[in-house]
Amino acid sequence: MSSRQAPAQLPFGRPTNSTWREHTVASAAQVRTLAAWLTKIDPPTAGNPASSAGNAVLDAAIAGHLDEAIRIAANRSPILQVSYNGARVERALSHLEAAQVALLRRAPVWFVQSELPNLQSHARQHLPPTDPQRAVIERAARTSPQAAALDEATRMAVVSAYRAACFEARQEFSRVRSFRNILLMSALVLTVLAVVLAAAGWFRPEELRLCFGAPDQVACPTGSEARPWDMLFIESFGLIAAAVSSSAALRHVRGTSTPYGLPLALAVLKLPAGALTAVLGLQLMRGGFVPGLSALDTPAQIVAWAIVFGAAQQLFTGLVDRQAQTVLDDVGGKDGAKDGGKAAGA
Repeated sequence: MSSRQAPAQLPFGRPTNSTWREHTVASAAQVRTLAAWLTKIDPPTAGNPASSAGNAVLDAAIAGHLDEAIRIAANRSPILQVSYNGARVERALSHLEAAQVALLRRAPVWFVQSELPNLQSHARQHLPPTDPQRAVIERAARTSPQAAALDEATRMAVVSAYRAACFEARQEFSRVRSFRNILLMSALVLTVLAVVLAAAGWFRPEELRLCFGAPDQVACPTGSEARPWDMLFIESFGLIAAAVSSSAALRHVRGTSTPYGLPLALAVLKLPAGALTAVLGLQLMRGGFVPGLSALDTPAQIVAWAIVFGAAQQLFTGLVDRQAQTVLDDVGGKDGAKDGGKAAGA
């Protein structure tokens, strides 16, 4: 009886703390399995030393890139740090894609030809129709395997086009991350302004009062006179109104498979914006900016208008929502496909 070979040990460990790490580990395992399989069915040729040496270099490169991608993905670095600068995500994806490119160069021509539908789909998602490298894959994919096999020059051009599509995919991810970071920084600035305004209202309630009415009948947010917590009280209702209105507005925002939570950053931005628009709207009413809307007689009316102005933040952040949707649509959307993935076999 022939002895059975022990099963290969795949690089699986305990679960990581994010989906992109899990994707990297699983994809690396898939590429490692394909590389091992191709080595078995297409071993180096003894009569061709140059080919053997080249395959050995590519085999070592594949193993090195996969080891580095798995090492980065398995490293439990702080989520906030990884998400903000994207350096670890970029490095892990770059090494994974480099291993996939090396595998396509190492594999026999028939394997690359069998992967042409996947490579074509990937190129369509990330390269514009006028891109000459996408045209290379399109022409190769139209070639029937029965009609003619790929020559070596065409195979290398297809691999180069796939590498260009991978680079563009990472650029799309970078644009999502950059826009998400702008939103988070804007939300942080608005939050600081809201806190400063609430603190100023606490220590100087008479100077930043949100009261209405004649001197003999004054209506303030929490009674008949200005109190230190009036500003914070109004900001709280503006924040709640913004949360409710943003939850309705976000129904139009598509989710994303990128490692960066752009819809969440949009929701975070709307909260301090609602707190500030509630205060600013009431101040405009006190100044008579809107004729006929400056006579508020009860605290309930003041709170009601604070809710209206808090929800009205959507008039301003709605422009940001549309820009965010445009950024998301650009991910894997060069040819109508959204949030494109990698070539399945490569």
